[in-house]
Amino acid sequence: MAKLLTDQEFQRFSELQQKQASFTITAEEADELRDIVARAQKKRDDRADAMHTVETAITQFEITPDELFSSEQIAEAARNYGLIPATKKERVLPPSLTFNGKTHQWTRALPEEIRVPLFEAFQGGQSVKTFIATPKDAARCAATIARLEKETGAQYAQAWLEELSLTRGQVDDAGAKLAA
Repeated sequence: MAKLLTDQEFQRFSELQQKQASFTITAEEADELRDIVARAQKKRDDRADAMHTVETAITQFEITPDELFSSEQIAEAARNYGLIPATKKERVLPPSLTFNGKTHQWTRALPEEIRVPLFEAFQGGQSVKTFIATPKDAARCAATIARLEKETGAQYAQAWLEELSLTRGQVDDAGAKLAA
């Protein structure tokens, strides 16, 4: 009922309903209550007719959901109704490295032309910031450092983590994701 009435109408409806329940309602107030209920029912019927018209048009013209709503809206509705898990799986891009003007995605194997100097710098305790193609992307930086630590067995110096604006916790979290 509240969706069919304005705030003032609903407030008045509630007042009149309370009076009716306590048998203190006057004839004029009873008429007012009937009018409010009649307006709400008319609005409900009008809305039902409008929905029926829309549904008929959708069927008649074979309109698909993706023509009416964006994929994000459809996914959000599916989450709200429990059709898909409520949490979005966060997509993290693989580490991206640069060397001699070339960008390399570190998906599985890293080409030797970048692997050798990168690992030498890392194991030598030097900064690897110049190798990282996306230094502002904290998640990818942390994944790069975690992967380097895992593959070399060495730990990246705290000063170099600060240079990349990373914390040890971020690198450890990225390492845990790598292990999973």
